Parts: sequence; structure tokens; C-alpha cells
Amino acid sequence: MTAIKRGKIYARKRVNLGEVVPLPVPFSIQLDVSSACNLNCGFCVHSDHDAVKKAGVQWGLMPFALFTHIIDDMKVHWGGLEKVKKLRLFQIGEPLLHPQICEMVRYAKEAGVAELIEITTNGTLLNPKLSEGLVEAGLDIMNISVNGINEEQYRNVCERELDFEKFRENIAYLYQHKKQCEIFIKYGDIGYSQEEKDSFYRLFENICDEIFVETISATLWQDTDIAEKVVNAHCGTYGQELIHKEVCPFIFTNLVITDQGIAHLCCVDWKIEHILGDLKKESIADIWSGERLRQYQMLHLTKQKNCIEICKECESLSANTTDNLDEYTEEIKKRYR
Repeated sequence: MTAIKRGKIYARKRVNLGEVVPLPVPFSIQLDVSSACNLNCGFCVHSDHDAVKKAGVQWGLMPFALFTHIIDDMKVHWGGLEKVKKLRLFQIGEPLLHPQICEMVRYAKEAGVAELIEITTNGTLLNPKLSEGLVEAGLDIMNISVNGINEEQYRNVCERELDFEKFRENIAYLYQHKKQCEIFIKYGDIGYSQEEKDSFYRLFENICDEIFVETISATLWQDTDIAEKVVNAHCGTYGQELIHKEVCPFIFTNLVITDQGIAHLCCVDWKIEHILGDLKKESIADIWSGERLRQYQMLHLTKQKNCIEICKECESLSANTTDNLDEYTEEIKKRYR
């Protein structure tokens, strides 16, 4: 069966955020179970070793005890009718590096803290045993970022020697044994030719449910050299028109948590400079409804996002979502009051 060609953002019905913000429970929580990665893709912060060293950022794995503590906390506060829509066990690293990733999926699934559990991976660590383990644990969505269409491209883009045919076979095995799990495959366009994009579709469209070529934004990783390696197509990640926005939808819908349990402003904040709270010391509900996050939200609602250094040049609010809160700022402020 040939996969549907569309960006994953269009896979499910979206609500009008302007009518529901503020949310009592975030739509999405990202737990970075592994900030470390096994690739050095040129369009990712992991490839700028000098910037990472200068920032003093350390990549690592989330302790399993911390993970269960966070899930238990979610269950206490949000385990009833108001659930998180998606629990995403990834953020800046490669989640399949975590030796207990299957146990994490199972624990979260059995706790019933989210409607869907999702992983985004580069897929290079997949094998039949791991695929079966993730499916049996209850994984709902697997997003696979294909970063090359042959061994040479992986060598050039990701600095990785890869048995490409085996890589594709492992994805095919997952698709054949996926049961309830939906498989999305994407290809990050950093300036590829139409011929290369067509080759990607031919190689993978029969071993996934949905497939798409995504545009990589040159502004995603600030204070790195990533922009020099990306040909910005001046369109959104999913091919949509880039519309200037003053209000970022993500800080109203998404909570991002590092491998050490630190909640921070957003996934673009790779240096963890805008801290909202520490899950080892504070409850997840208190952080979500807390004053630190509210201050950032109000700066956006009052069209003062440029007061936040990381928000000045960021295109993510336009490139990575079709949601637009700009016309609803007065209504939302009234609801907050």
C-alpha cells in the first residue's frame, strides 16, 4: 500500500487554539529521554561541536527513576478526563539510544497519562527485536527522520557510515509488524534536487503510513553555524506559506522537559536558558500553571516577544505550525484575567 503524502501536522483534526487557550493541560509534553545522538547531521545543533562546548551543554540519558517520577506526577494531576493529547519521548536527541526505551513506553502507556505516545527517531538503531518491543509496549506513533537516500548522502550529511539497504529493511520490518503503531517517514530538505526527493518517495512510500519531504528552517538552532549548511526555501516545514506572527502557539500548548527533568520554554531553547521549573522538586501542574511560564506567554500576547532574546529571530512559530493566535490576543488576555 502506498503511503499518504502529507506533512504529519495535517494527520489529525486541529482545534482553533484561539478559542481554547489557556489550556488546563498541555496538548503535548516532550520528555527528552535522550539528549545524546548517534549522528552529526549538518542541519542539527549536534553537528556544531564548538557552539555546544561554548554553551556548556552536556548530552545524556534520562534516569529511569526520574522518568517514572514524572509519569507518576502526570498521573496524579492529569490522569482523569483531562489528559495530555501526546506524550513525545524525544526532543533534541535520539531516543532509541536509551536502553530502557521500551520500558518507558510501556510504563507511560499503562499509566494512561496521554492519548497517544510518540517517538521521533533517525531510525538507524532499529532492528527487529527493538521494533517488536516498542510495538508490544504500546507505541502509537513512530516518526522516522530519513536523512539520506543512499550511503554517500549519510556519509556527507550525517558523518555516519551506514548499511543503507539494512537500514531500509529494518524500517520495512517495523512497518510489517506495526499493529496499532502508525509509521510516518520524513526527509529533511536542506537543498535537495527534485530527483533526490522523488528517489526518497520511491524508496520509502511502500513501508510507512504517511510520508513527506519537510523543509528545514535555517533559524531553528540559534547561535550555531547551522544556517550556513541549509538552503532555506522560504516556506514552512510542511510546504505552507510563511506568515509573520507575533504570538508563538507552542508556549501555550507544549511543555518541554530535559533529560534531567528541567522544564524550559521551548524545543528551540537548546541551551536551556529559559527555565520554567525542576520536575525533581516541583509538580508538573504547578509548572504548567506557574508564573514563570505565564510571564513569557503575556509578553507574546502583548506583542513583546522580541523582549525574549531567543524569540527575536525564531521562525518556528511560522514554519512549524499552521496555528495562529495573533487575532485572539485580547480574548485570551481576558480569559487569563
